[in-house]
Amino acid sequence: MNYQGSSRRLFGNSKAAMVGAIEIYNKPRFEYRDEVFVILLMNAWELLLKSIVSKSGERIYYPKKRGEPYRTLTCADAFKVASKSALWPKHLPPQAIDANIEILGTYRNNAVHFYNEKALSALIYSLSQTAILNYRDLAASVFGQDIADEITWRIMPLGVENPIDPVDFMKSAPGSSPKSRAVQEFLAYLKERTNSLESDGIDTARLLTVFDVSLQSVKKIDRADIVVGVTSEDLADSMVVSRKVDPNVSHPYRQKDVLPKLKRIGTTSYEWQAVTFIHEMREEPRYCWRDKDANLVKWSPEAIQYFNRLTESQIAKAKKEYSDSFRK
Repeated sequence: MNYQGSSRRLFGNSKAAMVGAIEIYNKPRFEYRDEVFVILLMNAWELLLKSIVSKSGERIYYPKKRGEPYRTLTCADAFKVASKSALWPKHLPPQAIDANIEILGTYRNNAVHFYNEKALSALIYSLSQTAILNYRDLAASVFGQDIADEITWRIMPLGVENPIDPVDFMKSAPGSSPKSRAVQEFLAYLKERTNSLESDGIDTARLLTVFDVSLQSVKKIDRADIVVGVTSEDLADSMVVSRKVDPNVSHPYRQKDVLPKLKRIGTTSYEWQAVTFIHEMREEPRYCWRDKDANLVKWSPEAIQYFNRLTESQIAKAKKEYSDSFRK
């Protein structure tokens, strides 16, 4: 018996399931749409992970028990093996991708064995869009095939109602939109996983896609963070309006808060200062915010992610250049 299976056939079926999932989701009238979509999406992910396990030379079956049929790895166990293999691309954080798949798996399990609250549809798009992009990046890295070649990605979400902002849905006041206990528990778990990833300095963009789609008059500029308004066909007359983001939210960490969150054990404040200075992170608003009045410097989660991606040689080089800068 071939305990590894055929990575080619597993991946082929995985692609077919993914394309089918996307086609179903984009049908305007389809009963049980979210449920069928997520079931196929999770099927695509499980087969992709097993195809990676197979290609890495590992077995996709559990050891056989007497009197029982052979069983292939669950999606969770396949992920553990695949993410530890040499085939897994280093630029894809397994923790965030695992959290994304796990949360979607909860929704899938409820759909198969029970039922889901309709209100969760507000989050399914955000979680699933991220799962699809993660899938695309992983498949392209391991198998050299981009599923975008088989799908028309530019689909405009037309409908009689505006899309629901997942952030607004999650942070809305208790009395503003009734949520069942099941929805509240789902949101609580999502928040828990998000906080856990952020505390480890892991990019949560691999967990959840935050989107905002609106087609409206250029006069309505009160809600968007950045609005581009075009008032003539030749694009000559346009305007850009940006809103300030609370730096206490976007840049919550002092240096003393950053150091324990770095993956590199024992990183000193001098090393952090050297890297942020040489890599000009202090001049980049997405990494650093300065309160000139209070002489306060604060850092964003992206700054932690940036540092975590650096190699030991890059950090050593930054320390040397930082030290040399004082001798000039």
